[in-house]
Amino acid sequence: MKKNTLLLLTAVMSLTVFAGCAGGTKNSTVSVETAENDTQSYADADTETAEAENGENAVDAQAGDGAASFDWLPAGVEQQKAETEPNEELQQLIAEYYEIPDYELADSRYYYNYVDLDSDGENEIFAVVVGSYTSGSGGSSALWCAQQDGRLAVKQAFTLVNMPVIVVDNEEGGPKDLILERSGGGAETEYVRLTCTDGVYTNVSDAETVSDLEDVQGVAVLCNDLAEDMQSGNYLTLE
Repeated sequence: MKKNTLLLLTAVMSLTVFAGCAGGTKNSTVSVETAENDTQSYADADTETAEAENGENAVDAQAGDGAASFDWLPAGVEQQKAETEPNEELQQLIAEYYEIPDYELADSRYYYNYVDLDSDGENEIFAVVVGSYTSGSGGSSALWCAQQDGRLAVKQAFTLVNMPVIVVDNEEGGPKDLILERSGGGAETEYVRLTCTDGVYTNVSDAETVSDLEDVQGVAVLCNDLAEDMQSGNYLTLE
């Protein structure tokens, strides 16, 4: 009887140990699967984060291309940077018009675009000259130039010009209005419209302010960041 009881107890203990071992194996398997799932989740999250960052970097890279960003320009206005090819005839005309001495030519920058301001089907040149002889706290000097008798000539000179300049669309034909920023001299920054009468534009200082630019359509020329150009050396000089 004692022998049978001992055998019975031994069998029960063996079954208990076996069940415990079996349970431990199942729990361990679940733990491994959970860890693998967690690892996969972290990997997926890292991938999504990397893709998002790459997307943001791509957007930033696109935003950095082309023209500089000017917040005041309305959405309906295309932005164009100045021409990058030197124009020797324009250089000579600028230097002669403003009587800039030779030793100042290397420090005198010029920015220009081809535009058809009078809507005659022929492009003219609108150029801004930045330097000690042509610039002040209110802006820089600018020239509207066109071919006359086979040579480039000045149609009109401007002062107090800040870049960029909007060339406003004119569906009816005729001279196109210009819109630009007027600032300096302690006055608040404002935007003014230059109109053309009998081939002559309003002076910047006399131009009427524009209160709403939202519906303006046209092309903004000379969309260059002057400070950035100075750092990069990416500009034209009169030398």
